[in-house]
Amino acid sequence: MPDDIFKQELLNALDALYRTARYMIGDPQQAEDIVHDVVAKALEARHTFRRGAEMRPWLFAILRNTVADYYRRRGRQFERVAIDDLEYDANEAVLSLDDQVLANVMDETIEKALAQLPEEMRLAVLLADVEGLSYREIAEALSWPPGTVMSRLHRGRKKLRQRLLQSSQIQAYLS
Repeated sequence: MPDDIFKQELLNALDALYRTARYMIGDPQQAEDIVHDVVAKALEARHTFRRGAEMRPWLFAILRNTVADYYRRRGRQFERVAIDDLEYDANEAVLSLDDQVLANVMDETIEKALAQLPEEMRLAVLLADVEGLSYREIAEALSWPPGTVMSRLHRGRKKLRQRLLQSSQIQAYLS
């Protein structure tokens, strides 16, 4: 892959890498540092990138390994951040006050439900439903067999759905 195309694809993936790192690390500054490390590692290892392969799964694999190294060095536990922080976009359409209140309640409810999922299911749901990676891309990024991705994503979505339906805020909204 020519250098200019490689660098452009790398730039295009930065927001997704940051959102995922922020979710995994919990600290915006540390997430930025992690993404900086990912970019440096990707540029250094670009000769190992397979021609014709998708870059995003390769970058998420580097991110996964970099975050694992970060936790090993610090001996810390996984921290969570609010899902609304992950999906904030200043260019989104302005919502009415009622829509904003409902969105905040829904974000808090989704955040709590996601936090109750086992880490591997939560990561599969995040990469599929927030970042839009395919089963194959998730499998490549996390070094899981495709069947494992499908089962963790299916079970994660099912548990998430069950927890959301049990939520009093969702119950009140549906009534």
